[in-house]
Amino acid sequence: MKSLRSQSRFLRPLVLAVLALTAGSALAQPQTGASAPAIGGGSPGEERLRQELRALMLDLAASGALARTGDVALEIDEPARRVNDLGLLVDSSSADRARDGLRVLAVTPGGTAERLGVRGGDLLVSVNAQSLASLGADASGQAQAARVLRDNVSAVPDGDALKLGVRRNDRTFAVSGPVASVHVPAVRLTVGAAANAGGGTSSACGRISVFGDAPRSQDLHAAKLITVDGRLPGPTDAAAFRLDPGEHTLTVSEGIESRYLSFNERLRNAQSNRYKTLTVRVEPGTTYFLAARLNKDKVSEWKDGAYWDPVIWKEVAESCR
Repeated sequence: MKSLRSQSRFLRPLVLAVLALTAGSALAQPQTGASAPAIGGGSPGEERLRQELRALMLDLAASGALARTGDVALEIDEPARRVNDLGLLVDSSSADRARDGLRVLAVTPGGTAERLGVRGGDLLVSVNAQSLASLGADASGQAQAARVLRDNVSAVPDGDALKLGVRRNDRTFAVSGPVASVHVPAVRLTVGAAANAGGGTSSACGRISVFGDAPRSQDLHAAKLITVDGRLPGPTDAAAFRLDPGEHTLTVSEGIESRYLSFNERLRNAQSNRYKTLTVRVEPGTTYFLAARLNKDKVSEWKDGAYWDPVIWKEVAESCR
């Protein structure tokens, strides 16, 4: 049987398709407070989802990405999440290319950026009055400005306004408008033998989520899960990690925006500051949301990472198998 890790990269497009379809349904829901009909009972939404899944599974099987029948046993879980999407692509390839701000490569038709008046070729010079120029590179070598933009967009409450500073040709101006959130419900995908097995409890595991919607009003910021009990937890771009019930030791790094700190990146990235550990007792059927808490009384104390601590800031009851 092929491992989940070796196969999950092939199923990622399938999971994203499920999430995209669900997000599309969420966007179409009425905003009056009335409940929209659930997908099911042969509804057009359910039929479309089934057709998309069949087509994707056929494509994966035909390409050889999936093993023969009986050899695949995969279960992929994604927790519920809130997503703010600005709807644009920027050049974040290096700090040098973002020295003066983030160049817009393309905008999504009908997306938030286009509605605000942003065009391909524009230069984003600020977000919510915070400069995007000369911010340097992050740990991966990409433009730090892209993370600042992403964090600001993620932190905007549903329906609140986002303000962007834009430079077009020789003119600099501001645009502002609301950013709509998409609330994507939890998704579980089972493939092959895992689907045929059936039965069992739906809460035989728990999850750690690093989805970045921790509220800044509580001095909470993004965190990255590095290891669980000394082992890599899964794909580096995953937002949630499934764990067996019991006590686990998490190794965590912080993603606090540099504007909240009073020391430079060299001190921040000192070896003694990079990681901290947190012990969590995982209960079955529970998702634990991980964040980095900024200790506001220690924002200038970089040594030993005194300025932050990893915390579990929210627990949500969600089935897990």
